[in-house]
Amino acid sequence: MSTATLLFSIQQHLFQIGGPILLFIGVTSCILNLLVLNTINLRKSPCTICLVAVNIVNFAYLFVGLLFTILTLGYNIDPTTSNIVFCRVHFYITYILTCCEPYCLILASIDRVLITSPNAGTRRLSTRRLMVISIIFICSFWMVFHIHALIFTQIIQYGINYFVCIYQSGEYATFITYYLLVVTGCLPPAVMAIFGFWTVKNIRQISRVKHNAGTITTVTVVIGRSHTLQSKDQQLIRMLFIDILSYIVCKYPVTIMLIYQQVTQYEDKSYERQQIEQSIVKLTYFLYCVENCIGCYTNMLASKTFRAELKRILLKIVDYFRF
Repeated sequence: MSTATLLFSIQQHLFQIGGPILLFIGVTSCILNLLVLNTINLRKSPCTICLVAVNIVNFAYLFVGLLFTILTLGYNIDPTTSNIVFCRVHFYITYILTCCEPYCLILASIDRVLITSPNAGTRRLSTRRLMVISIIFICSFWMVFHIHALIFTQIIQYGINYFVCIYQSGEYATFITYYLLVVTGCLPPAVMAIFGFWTVKNIRQISRVKHNAGTITTVTVVIGRSHTLQSKDQQLIRMLFIDILSYIVCKYPVTIMLIYQQVTQYEDKSYERQQIEQSIVKLTYFLYCVENCIGCYTNMLASKTFRAELKRILLKIVDYFRF
């Protein structure tokens, strides 16, 4: 068995068997996350609003992105090739969701920089109203920006009874490749890392402040003379950092493959090498989708408050069905 055939078999079985399992894990994760993040103890924070938005986007992406990929790669069923309107709308929504998640995480990172700032005026910028406006602006921007997908996406026939819903070849294909590479590949992790290090810098400044022994408790850390960083905010910072780390680890392999394909696009490649590269891209896409499915489980590791709220909600659900 050749390497290309082996990788194709692994890819097909991965999406055929592992795909539905990952989809179930992801749907469960998003639902539980939304239930916990909307509790009274957590929903007052602007950062929580961002995390709620991220989970809504993830939930939608599981059905628009992952489910369709499972059907296509695992079961050779591609619903997008049946109708050109459906093909274009699917691409359009996928582009929007792909961009909304990382940029909502960036907004959450900015909020954590604001809330940990030693400057009182800067901290006052962290408000729920401003966060809601920012999220609406970000989502609206991507909805307008990606209108091109409704025009330049088409169904192309590559063989007998073999049709693919894909963007047009030529200059538009080049634009999409570099656009995805920069806007969703390289830029978000870099910006998240910058604001992450900035938040860490602010927290280190906190640790150098002399604390009044009478004001220190197990759930607060003193910032400056008058501001305190609540335990809830500390846990949200940990949750956000793990979300960012998960995003980089799971999403970046696809970016690496895009870079590799652009660097080697003018090389004379054999048919087997092309098939190997395509299989690797699809395998990295499976890892890409893992990040959308594990938010609840990473939050359980990061936050004591999250675990307590999740336990309370699950017990309520069990009691409800018991009677």
